Amino acid sequence: MNTVTSTSFLSAPPPEVAERIRKQPECRLLWAVLQEGVETYMKYATATNRRGRRLFGEAEDWIMRDDPTWLCSFVSICHILGLDPGYIRLGLRRWRAGLTPPAAASKAKEAAYREAA
Repeated sequence: MNTVTSTSFLSAPPPEVAERIRKQPECRLLWAVLQEGVETYMKYATATNRRGRRLFGEAEDWIMRDDPTWLCSFVSICHILGLDPGYIRLGLRRWRAGLTPPAAASKAKEAAYREAA
């Protein structure tokens, strides 16, 4: 099942990133920014209320934007931490494509209930 717990790779940095954080403590802040952005993207990917859709849109825009000029851009943080932004984006797109929107899931449950009755 695709849930926010799929972000287990973000719960602890990969060994190379952990080493970079150990040697350069400012990278810890960048890791926290990356974690927050990806967790927000995943948490609100199927949001139906205005706030959730706004938060998802902001996170998606931040992740998908190619802006190497801003220190706290997704691309800059990935490069500083030694991560491939394209690889992470691809994983997030695949993860999102596998989600069932809440409205579609409800309709599928209703249809299954009617068929069983």
